[in-house]
Amino acid sequence: MPLLVGRCSLFAVVGLCCLIGCGPSDPLGRKPISGVVSMNGTPVVAGTISFEPQGGGASTSSGANISNGKFAIEKEFGLPPGKYLVRVSIPKPGTGGVFKEGTLPGDMLAPPEEMAPADWNANSKQTIEVNASGPFEFTFDVKTKTN
Repeated sequence: MPLLVGRCSLFAVVGLCCLIGCGPSDPLGRKPISGVVSMNGTPVVAGTISFEPQGGGASTSSGANISNGKFAIEKEFGLPPGKYLVRVSIPKPGTGGVFKEGTLPGDMLAPPEEMAPADWNANSKQTIEVNASGPFEFTFDVKTKTN
């Protein structure tokens, strides 16, 4: 009889481990996010994009580098369903981080000039909605010119 109880206990532990292991590995329901970013219709060569939760179920932020107009966030770092504020940063090539005559060791270097307008960056009001069923690909065209 003791041998039977020992085996039953072992099976119970193994069964419990299987049940726990079979549960959802991502309780937030993160989704992989990708897309295209252009500025006035031209793909952004280099920059960053970030997504900040705005309530409505969104609970985590994420971001990615933009390269040749494209960005991608893997599911592991993706966004749970909800509403997000979008911020885009497009540094002007050749600006910032440059040593100029008279720069001393330890001096702070100027940040790069920002090409994205404030309504896509510091004062962004751009939003997206990530739904549980998708789509998970987004297109953004940052407009700097007014007609």
